[in-house]
Amino acid sequence: MFLFIATIFIAELIIVLSLISYILKADKAVQDLRKEIISRKPQIKAGLLGVREGIHLVREKQGLLFEIVKQKRNQYLISLAKMILVYLLLFIIKGKCKKAASICQGILLVKDVWDSISA
Repeated sequence: MFLFIATIFIAELIIVLSLISYILKADKAVQDLRKEIISRKPQIKAGLLGVREGIHLVREKQGLLFEIVKQKRNQYLISLAKMILVYLLLFIIKGKCKKAASICQGILLVKDVWDSISA
């Protein structure tokens, strides 16, 4: 019985000693890593500032891109409205609305004269 208890005790001592050894190795590794981080702290700080500036620059460029897209959308909407208006005028001119057609022809004539004067 004593031999069995002694064997278990020795096995537990071996396990505990190996655990203590692993803990000490891990502690030494953490201390080395801490020293490395402290020595490279200025480089890490400069890198993080660079990342912050990069993010700020990306946000700024994204805002400019959204402005350009908004301007282009407005430009295309205006050109679409002009095109619809021209086709509507052509429909009126070619259609059966003779009174409205003569008014539209007069407006187009004034526009052509105005464009030739301003050019």
